[in-house]
Amino acid sequence: MMPEVHLVKAFTQDPEQGNPAGVVLDADDLTADQMLEIAAELGFSESAFVSHSDVADFKVRFFSPKREVPLCGHATIATFYTLFMEGKVDLGDLEFRDVTQEALAGILPVRIHKNGLVMMTQTEPVFYKDVYDTEIIAGLLGLPASDIGDSPIQLVSTGTPKLMIPVKSLEILFAIKPDLEGMYVYSEKSEVRGFYPFTTETQDPTSDFHARQFNPFHLYEEDPLTGMAAGALGAYSVRYKILGDKKSFVVEQGYVLNKGGKIFVEVGEKVQVGGYAVVFGRRKS
Repeated sequence: MMPEVHLVKAFTQDPEQGNPAGVVLDADDLTADQMLEIAAELGFSESAFVSHSDVADFKVRFFSPKREVPLCGHATIATFYTLFMEGKVDLGDLEFRDVTQEALAGILPVRIHKNGLVMMTQTEPVFYKDVYDTEIIAGLLGLPASDIGDSPIQLVSTGTPKLMIPVKSLEILFAIKPDLEGMYVYSEKSEVRGFYPFTTETQDPTSDFHARQFNPFHLYEEDPLTGMAAGALGAYSVRYKILGDKKSFVVEQGYVLNKGGKIFVEVGEKVQVGGYAVVFGRRKS
């Protein structure tokens, strides 16, 4: 029998938009195999399972339909929004409260605001030194190499390694036709856990980046909104001064799928990523 699952959209307040995640708040008695089975049945890019922790406020495990993942941005936002809405985190008269989550990636802080904004701290940025062939990466996106921007193609991780791929315009970003089988094979042979093409051309002039993510390695084609990749993009942007000295960013994603939303990124001593969320249902069988 499936436990009660909260169905939550992250990085939006519109239940028709955003990235869905399943959230199980009482997962202490579930095995890893059962969590994986539930995640596969739900079919979301990731689902989260909350249990008791001896070292943090909550232990959270994240599963794609295919395997466990060390950390997930949108499912973290969905989880702590749900914990707040269900009274598991009490702010009292405070404007925000800091709690901690124990994940495979480590023990990380999460800040919950009274207005529903959730900001997660991600792991220290890691910039991989691998050199990527522009022709090959462009080919996996269905693009000519001339569509790739001037900043480097680089694998960056703030919890999960994502391949940063600059493209020259929003039109090019929307024209991508990914070779998903090729991406899967490429990921099997490398540490890439998501292809993240992005551009500084945006739909909303108040945003800083528009991005897409493809990750067939975790058994989904395109992820609407990706907190881990947005965090990596923020760290990448600061390192290469993509937007000068700017360290606070708004990343648009998901609009090509009609599942759009905005991810807030702050790069200081730590990388913080967050947004709003909305519950769109519950499920129990």
